[in-house]
Amino acid sequence: MANDPALSPIKPYQQIIASGSGAVLTALFMTPFDVIKVRLQSQTSNAVRHFSTKSSHLPTNAMSSTLLSPTTSCQHYMTHQQTIHYTGTLDTLSKIIRAEGFPVLWSGLTPALCVSIPTVIIYFTSYMKAKQLLGYNELSPNPILPVIAGASSRIFAVTAVSPFELIRTKVQSEKVLYRQLFLLLRKSLSEEGPRILWKGLLPTIWRDIPFSMIYWFHYETFRAYLVRSKINVDTYGTFICGALAGTIAATLTTPADVAKTFRQIELGRNEKSSNSGYKHCSSINSNQPAQSTKTLSILIHIFRAEGLKGLFTGLVPRLLKVAPACAIMITSFETLKTFFQRMNASNI
Repeated sequence: MANDPALSPIKPYQQIIASGSGAVLTALFMTPFDVIKVRLQSQTSNAVRHFSTKSSHLPTNAMSSTLLSPTTSCQHYMTHQQTIHYTGTLDTLSKIIRAEGFPVLWSGLTPALCVSIPTVIIYFTSYMKAKQLLGYNELSPNPILPVIAGASSRIFAVTAVSPFELIRTKVQSEKVLYRQLFLLLRKSLSEEGPRILWKGLLPTIWRDIPFSMIYWFHYETFRAYLVRSKINVDTYGTFICGALAGTIAATLTTPADVAKTFRQIELGRNEKSSNSGYKHCSSINSNQPAQSTKTLSILIHIFRAEGLKGLFTGLVPRLLKVAPACAIMITSFETLKTFFQRMNASNI
């Protein structure tokens, strides 16, 4: 599947199809791993919050996943949450299915599609364009150029879809009806303004920009090695390069992913709210200091409360999702891109 310079460049709508198809496939097959990862990270968030209330020398982060309707009992909700403890990927999977049913593994699929499709389209289109403008040559590659192209294209993509990412993370962190979520969003918008929709954007950038830089550096390096070795970069070669690059990038950026999840599941926790459905929660957590919104502070709190393992909470389901997702995404894109190039060349 090596690029043939004789082939015609693909058209904008063909780029959308090539990148969007991979986004749909990855969202459909990988969402369950995302749900498991978010549940594990949400559990660690509660442990860190509990640790902060007992440690007066620590600035608190007040990172709670509580989402309540006005008629819901906060005490009942917290008791229910405490009865379920996840110890690993398979344990989380089995407990979610037993307690909430098999379909809940695809909770957040709609916002996931709303996130992944435009993100991937913007991301891949701008990456390929940036790499072309920078003059990247696959036969004589400069490893810095994919890093620059990947970082710049990712900034645009994650900023554009951050509100959908916020909704997806909140839905996956706990079982909640979309009606409740929309009521909560409306309430949060009235109290804090539109900026609430970009809650967690900074840690998302801290996760996604390094991820993109690491991923494209390794993917293009592996691919260039195959080209220099005169090995045909076919579907299998592209798949392996994408999986290896995704594994490395996902592992190194997991702490930032944990911080991003913690920030986004805070949505709905407002101690100053006069709503009766939140009053009981406020009284329970009245001893908690003010929350920290800085990514570095969150990571320090996690490390103090949970140790190094807390920073890598959800690594296994993240790898189970990201590695094949990266492989499927890049393979689908490269395959369809080559198909459209050949189709365009035959029509000239």
